[in-house]
Amino acid sequence: MPADTHRVCWLHAKMTSSPLPPDLHMPSNLMNYIKRLRLIQMISATLLLAACGSNGVMTSAEKQPAGDEIVQQIEEQVGIYPAEFLTAYVDAVGRRLIAGLATTPYYFRFRIIDQGEPNAFSTANGYIYISRGLLALINSEDELAGILAHQIVHVTQRHHMQQDRRDNQPGVLVLPGQIINKVVAADISQTIKAQLGEAGKAHTATYDLDQENQADRLGMQMAARAGYNPIALATALYNLERTVRLLPDEQHESAFFTSHPTTPERITDIEREAENILWTPAQPFAQSKQDLLDRLNGLSWGANNPMQGILQDQQFMQPDMDISIQFPAGWNAVNTPIFVGAFAPNNQALIILGSAERPGSVAEVAADFLTELSSEEGLEPTSTDSVELDIGPAYLVQLEDTSGELPASIYYMWVNTRGTTFRFIAAGTDLFRDQLRDTVLSLRNMTSEEKASIANDHIRTITANAGESIQELSERTGNLFSPEMTTAVNGLPDITTLKQHQLIKILYREPYLR
Repeated sequence: MPADTHRVCWLHAKMTSSPLPPDLHMPSNLMNYIKRLRLIQMISATLLLAACGSNGVMTSAEKQPAGDEIVQQIEEQVGIYPAEFLTAYVDAVGRRLIAGLATTPYYFRFRIIDQGEPNAFSTANGYIYISRGLLALINSEDELAGILAHQIVHVTQRHHMQQDRRDNQPGVLVLPGQIINKVVAADISQTIKAQLGEAGKAHTATYDLDQENQADRLGMQMAARAGYNPIALATALYNLERTVRLLPDEQHESAFFTSHPTTPERITDIEREAENILWTPAQPFAQSKQDLLDRLNGLSWGANNPMQGILQDQQFMQPDMDISIQFPAGWNAVNTPIFVGAFAPNNQALIILGSAERPGSVAEVAADFLTELSSEEGLEPTSTDSVELDIGPAYLVQLEDTSGELPASIYYMWVNTRGTTFRFIAAGTDLFRDQLRDTVLSLRNMTSEEKASIANDHIRTITANAGESIQELSERTGNLFSPEMTTAVNGLPDITTLKQHQLIKILYREPYLR
């Protein structure tokens, strides 16, 4: 198998046959990768700041490469949700909307990202992203059209070129030294494969209220021209606000309103604007409420998608690959489709698990690494050990770097399990020596109890009985949503008496491994 087909992919829980994209020109200082991972935590931060020319406007030569870099970062760091039928539906609605544009400078693409938080955003080269968390809140095709049209307008009006920048918890990894700068940084760039913005800062981008109001107004007009009810945008935003208030605190940061500021008057303004827009209903692609909800049936809910692995109490578990890693308490753990890792709170240590740089046995891959280390850098390891973990054979290499202000310990470990070779990189000041080694060696198979604990939470559509309350329906069907969340997700009043055969979205849980 070619070397470029070896990559970690928690989403599919197996090796992919798709070649990796070519390396982007990565910065060589390791501290920049901490800043990139800060960026991962808020997906809206990826919106094309690096694409601007010196005058703040993209030239035609700059548009596509810069946009492609941003798209690559989004899809590698967050992941695409694997639902072809649902994606085709979103794409069909989006294409009906853009058909009404006089000119389209880009070939628009519509994608569902594997993000549990309600979110939608666009890139300046015409990629429109909507999260599975936001799709779960949709109760009509008109609402979906309103959200997509809003994002399309951000592109056509070039709002990305005018976005504000603000600091997003920039981090600095204090690990100077020869090995850190020459070896570790390059290897991490190979695993993460993402380009950073300016050195010393990580930015998020947000629209201002004028841009939001313009996207609302022009988006409603676009939706109306395509045969969708323009007032549905107000309905979608109202239910989104209700839902976001009920989400766990850790899910608020990446929500839609992080990058799309709102005011108490916004929904009223949308409703007032919609009254003045003439529209003629078109035949929806989902020809009934049942048809719409059938497309959403089975949609994953929540921050964790077991297909991509679970982070829980500093433990990472990937049930399909049968692996578990325990990260140190208090570290910032991150799970993406192509790597999993953790960072010390003071930014003096990191641990990354990703794909091996080439195929082969762990001894062969380690030997090649040591040969390159010696011949190209003139460096020798402190120790090398062949280790037999319960997950499979491993090879551990320890390096020490005393060339910087603070002595650093570095561990590389290659491990083979189920025919796939992975690579650990762990680096930090000597203060973290034991934590780094313990974490690397914590890689193991999951216990039967851990496997049984992995649940698949997803949206399910059920029918109500006449006169039922939400509480009664929940007790009958095993709905895990609270009554308040159930009404918000379904766009119903807080106090609701249900009708016979009324379709309701509930949250259902079942074991992931059966």
